[in-house]
Amino acid sequence: MNCTWQAGRNAPGDTQYFLYWQNSRDDDVMECELYIKDENGRHMGCRFKNVMIGNKKAYFVVNGSSEDSLIQFYDEYIELYEVEKLMPPSNVTVNCDSTSNNCTIKWRRPQISHFNVDKCFKYEVKITSKVNLTVRTKLMEDFIFLPGDLKYEFKSYSVKIKYVLKIRARGKKTCFVSRNWGEWSEPVEFGKMMKYSS
Repeated sequence: MNCTWQAGRNAPGDTQYFLYWQNSRDDDVMECELYIKDENGRHMGCRFKNVMIGNKKAYFVVNGSSEDSLIQFYDEYIELYEVEKLMPPSNVTVNCDSTSNNCTIKWRRPQISHFNVDKCFKYEVKITSKVNLTVRTKLMEDFIFLPGDLKYEFKSYSVKIKYVLKIRARGKKTCFVSRNWGEWSEPVEFGKMMKYSS
């Protein structure tokens, strides 16, 4: 987990910051394990290892100290799953049938430590194709939002065209999974009677 902050507008030059957090009321308060420093050695962020995300709010406090003046602390309760950046779906495969002009695209959901329910994810499938026309190249995109499904039937397949596929995910409102779009998967190319997978 990475946390970052900015120095206060009127903070003296010697101000140093310290971050503390508590994952739940039953846990001990922990100070930052590894501070991220600016060019002057001032703490401007923190890296925590092996963080387990639960469905409860975690408590964060950033304290500042200075020889010249009192520094106001900043604190906030944050639901960690809401700010988690989802990894892309994995094991993306494409199988095409040239007689039916149909491709089946399959994948695995993003791996997260605190939730393992497939139906809690929505997916966006982006398929781009380049069709060589007489003078120019035409770009087509296909955006599909799929709730909880781990496959998609692409019905506009042509063996003469090369396609590029990417997939990303986000959580559904009823689950403890970030509702922000995650990272796109690595591009998978298919078409021209070939099968690709990543």
